[in-house]
Amino acid sequence: MASGRIAVVIDTALGQSDAAQLVGLYGAGTAVQVLVPTADSEPRLRAAMDHLMLGEPAAAWATLGGHDPDGRSLLRARGILSDSLAVLNLAGLAADGQVIPGDPIAALVQTIAATKSQAAVFITRPHLIGDALHEDWSAKARRALGVPVIHFYSGTTKLLS
Repeated sequence: MASGRIAVVIDTALGQSDAAQLVGLYGAGTAVQVLVPTADSEPRLRAAMDHLMLGEPAAAWATLGGHDPDGRSLLRARGILSDSLAVLNLAGLAADGQVIPGDPIAALVQTIAATKSQAAVFITRPHLIGDALHEDWSAKARRALGVPVIHFYSGTTKLLS
């Protein structure tokens, strides 16, 4: 695909393989608008079950712990954005982005319209239950957008349906 403009929603810092995947799909020079939601894409119980299924009991316990009184989710999202922009720009993509405090799908719809993006790409950590039930962000975006939507797990090349 020729260089253009895409919107990318992430919930984890992108690595070089993720940037290479985007370059392979859309070409170097593509303008990338990165959105990092502060809210997790999964309800807490489902997220905890995902952590357990992935062999991460400490993360499951922390997820069930609940609230975010000191704003760690905002600080985490800012770090994810900063790290990811550096990786994407180093790979030859023209990346910019923002942290999204509210509904990521509503923000994505607005971003697609404002930037005239050709596609939406979701690069996330595994959300096994939500993905299987088609209740993940990408499934919701497919129902809300009029552009192609691609989803893959960070660090992999396998596209999810």
